[in-house]
Amino acid sequence: MNGNKIQKLLESLYPTSSAEKWDNVGLQVGTMNKDIEAILISLDLTMEVIMEAKANGVNLIICHHPAIFTPLKTIDSESYLGKMIHSLIKNDITLYVMHTNFDVSSNGMNVILGKKLGLTNVSIFDVIDEDYGLGVIGLIERQRADYLISDIKAEFGIEAVKYIGNLKDTIEKVAIIGGSGADYVYQAIEHDVDLFITGDVTYHKALDCKNLGLNVLDIGHYFESHGIKELREILLSKGIKIPVLVSNINTNPYKNV
Repeated sequence: MNGNKIQKLLESLYPTSSAEKWDNVGLQVGTMNKDIEAILISLDLTMEVIMEAKANGVNLIICHHPAIFTPLKTIDSESYLGKMIHSLIKNDITLYVMHTNFDVSSNGMNVILGKKLGLTNVSIFDVIDEDYGLGVIGLIERQRADYLISDIKAEFGIEAVKYIGNLKDTIEKVAIIGGSGADYVYQAIEHDVDLFITGDVTYHKALDCKNLGLNVLDIGHYFESHGIKELREILLSKGIKIPVLVSNINTNPYKNV
């Protein structure tokens, strides 16, 4: 399948213009002007993911998190990033990134995560325009926070999470921003949610949440892997006729010890 056709489809669903100005999305390594034999979807790019692509005859990797965030002055193949770029080029594997443009889409990360968590009456958390916005707010079956957290850990195979607030509070109205959403805790308070789910909450933000009475579930950044998996079904439903694989590599850098 022609890569330019695939890129056109991706950018009709997730326009690069909807990404944050600081972000780096779209084509990062290689070319889309070639026949794509198979696609591999991954949250992150690592050497293990590249080797997985090579082993499965994949010549297009779609990643959520950019491998290249800032302009490069050199490509040093002794560095980890340099090794990855060298390996991609050597193996004719194209790297395409959908990050914040995937996050804000109605077919994207936060809508998918909201559905997986069973939210109903879903609306956009931080509206950008009528088509795009960051995060979602919705309702969940009323239950105590500790019971809800146990269910989430069991459902998504999560060993440990961090919680700020009262574990005995009743939760019904929930907001979620996948990835690093700690900067939005004050908006969560304005939305009067019972629970704000996100990742990467710093110590001082956590103190603010505790003192302001906001219940926060820091579920970690890797939780987004459950959202990126759904991209496979979206692409197949939109007419992609080649194999679309989801990476089996766990790229989470953290271990519970």
